[in-house]
Amino acid sequence: MDTPNQSREGKCEHKLDSKYRVSVPAPWRPASGQTVQLRLLKWKHLKVPVLRVLTQEAFDAVLHSISSNESVAAGVRTAQRYAVHSGSEIVTLNDQGKLTVPKKTAKAHGLEAGEPVHLFGRGTAFDLVAPGDVEEMNAKEEQLMENLFDTVEF
Repeated sequence: MDTPNQSREGKCEHKLDSKYRVSVPAPWRPASGQTVQLRLLKWKHLKVPVLRVLTQEAFDAVLHSISSNESVAAGVRTAQRYAVHSGSEIVTLNDQGKLTVPKKTAKAHGLEAGEPVHLFGRGTAFDLVAPGDVEEMNAKEEQLMENLFDTVEF
């Protein structure tokens, strides 16, 4: 996941195995077949709870974005960075392309072993969406695209 030109696109559904691992689509994996450390961040996209999977570089970009937002007081920016750190975990993507989600985090997010998890590509990252939230996510993204059709011409 550290290739700059690599983009995570599209959506798919996989099941969490008994060890709370999910297979990541081959195009989203690093080419080398090595174990890679990633950041798993509790986040909301369109007000829908997700677990965002980020490379270290993408995680650092989130922290930089917070630090450079001068419209927010310095003390608040520090607290926001602290919250991002406390809301994240280091996870691994093994050489077989399986991402391990810590059991406690998975359960708190509505994910269970043997049950589906939905993966949404986000370019430099991807989101894990619980089955109970996927319909809302799809509807909100469809509405977002409808609005985009009216504002972008190509």
